[in-house]
Parts: sequence; C-alpha cells; structure tokens
Amino acid sequence: MTSFSLYNVLLVSATDEGGRGIEEMISKSPHYRVAGVRADSIGKARPDFEPDIIIVDVERIGEMEVDTLNHLHGEFNDVPLIVTSEPLAQEDVHRLIKLRIHDWLLKPVDQGKLVSVLQSAVRTAKAVQNKVHAVISTVGGAGATTIAVCMADLMANKLLKKKANVALFDLDFSTGNCGYVLNMVNSYNLESVASNPSRIDAEFINLIQQKHDRGFYVYSFKRPDINTELDGFELVLRMLDSVSLQHDHTVLDIPYYETDWKSEVLSGVNSCTLVTEMNLPALKHCLDMLRRIREIRGDEFKVNVVVNKETRKLFEHRISRAKLRELFGNIPIFYLPDDKDIIEESVDRGVVPSDVSPRSRFVRALAGYLKTIGIGGEN
Repeated sequence: MTSFSLYNVLLVSATDEGGRGIEEMISKSPHYRVAGVRADSIGKARPDFEPDIIIVDVERIGEMEVDTLNHLHGEFNDVPLIVTSEPLAQEDVHRLIKLRIHDWLLKPVDQGKLVSVLQSAVRTAKAVQNKVHAVISTVGGAGATTIAVCMADLMANKLLKKKANVALFDLDFSTGNCGYVLNMVNSYNLESVASNPSRIDAEFINLIQQKHDRGFYVYSFKRPDINTELDGFELVLRMLDSVSLQHDHTVLDIPYYETDWKSEVLSGVNSCTLVTEMNLPALKHCLDMLRRIREIRGDEFKVNVVVNKETRKLFEHRISRAKLRELFGNIPIFYLPDDKDIIEESVDRGVVPSDVSPRSRFVRALAGYLKTIGIGGEN
C-alpha cells in the first residue's frame, strides 16, 4: 500500500462537545488528521501542527465569533476557513461572506457534503504544491498521449529539484491508451464504484494505482461505458479529486472528443497544453478548443499550443509560422520535432521515449517547453 498525503484539520468550537460529531466524521477519512480546540483558547497558544484547513463550529455570528474568525485569518494567513452552524439569518450569512470564509455548512452536517467541502478546501490550500496539468488533443492522432506520458516522466525524473510525486491520469476511457503505450494495462473493473462514486477515497485510489519503473503513478482504464453512464460524471470527478490530492503533480491526458466532465475538468486545472498538428483542420479544432477554454477560464488563464510532429523542410511550410502567429495572436506556440523512429520504438517496446534515447530531439524539445512554461527547477 502506497502512502498518501495527510492534511491537518483544526476544529474550533465554543465547548468541548461542540464539534464532536464533526470530528468523528473527519476521523473516518484517512486523508485527514483532526485536532479540536476551544474558541476561548485561540490566541493563547498555537496547535501542535500547522493546519491545512480550519473548521469553526458556532451557534451564531456575534462579535465574539467575528473576532475569532478574524484572529484565525490573521494567525494562519490563507488557510481556508469553513464555518458550521445552525440556520443563520440572512444578515449573518452576509457577515460570513465579508469574512472571506471558504464555505459554510448547515448543521446537522451531512458527511458527503463535508468530504466534498474538505476536498475543495484542500485544493485551495495546496494550490501551489499540488498542480494539475491538462494535455488536450485537439484532433485524433496528434500525439497528445505520447506528450502526456513523456511529461510525467520528465517531471518525476529530471525537471524538479525535489523528487516529486507525479501521476499520469488517462481520461480517454474509450481506449485507455496510456496503459497500452506503457504496457501497463489495468485490469481493475471500475464497476465496483461506478454506481456508487461516493466510495472513492484514498484507499480506493491506492488500490487502483500502478507505479511505473520510472517512478510516476499511472491511472489508465479502458472502460468506454463510463462516457455514457449516468454516474460517469461524478465517478471521474471524484477520482480526479482523490488522485490530485495524493500527488504533487498530476498530468491529464484529455481526449479530443466531448465528454460530460470535460468543461468541469478544464475549470480546475493549473496549466493547459493544446496539442495539434501542422494542418488546417487540426489548427481549426485547436482554435475552437482555445475559445472554449477562454469561455470557461477567462482571457487571463494562460493556454499554450504545441504543434507536434513538426518536420524540417528545405522550403517553407504550406502553413507558415507567421500565419500561425496571425491565427493565434498572443497565445504561446511551441514546436516538437517529428522524432518518428524514437516514438515508434518506445510505443512498440512499451517504454517511455527517454528509455529509448534520453537525448532524442523530441525529449529535449519537450523538456525545454516544460521549463519555458514554469515546470522545472521547483522546490
């Protein structure tokens, strides 16, 4: 059984019994360690650990509760605050909003809702450390799977200063191609949780994960029916939540075709790489995807375009780089060479391109791309 991240929850309540039920619910999850303190002790002594999440259990939102929340904000900086209480008057809800709390839960607290809010808070608290990188194929055959595999390998072995905990999550359930490319076909049948996604937790993720010889973890399943099942949306998002909680970096291989969860996934990733080829239909699909991401994330979210399988020609390409710049405006465009022999050998042997040739043009160019977008040289 592999290890997983443990997150510290500080539970603040007015009395010793105040948050007992919430503490018991949190203690059932292997993701979290919880410690309770009384509100009147806040400011007199710090807890034994640095909290990743703070839950404040209150009866009402009076001056004392406001002072407690303000003190916690000041003492623990950007740690997400969750408030639990009985029904509140509208003016009290407005006060909570002004106090910049992460979320509010109505008592009695539902365990499923609590877990969802905790996962959301962890994503907020760990946004700097735990990153999710989307690699999106804009057209079939563009080579996004090879790029995603190689990105996970480079992150795990070369680019990060500290040995990073890296995952490769294949969201193409129609083919599960990452598993085939790496000769790591996963035989686990997701049927056991497909109808009850709430069962997905750290122990389940440990059960289904596979570790590649190069040190990164692989989640890849050939399960086409997930794309059409009613519970497929919740299943995929819960799996993604749990996987990203366990790993410093998660690389997503996202297929070109539409799925129920595609927009939801894109709304939460930290970086986005659109993979296309140097032909007009592929570039048009890339522009369509770019517009969609901007609708979801806004113009400020940075998206990068990678033109894969570029070949060097004696004369100018049919589509020049100047034309690409005209089409994509200020969107960064990067080029990866068509290192066909290396890629084909790596796929046939079920190994990563670095195992075939660490100095291949493709591997070196991809490493350069990752450093350019800020993945590399991190602590």
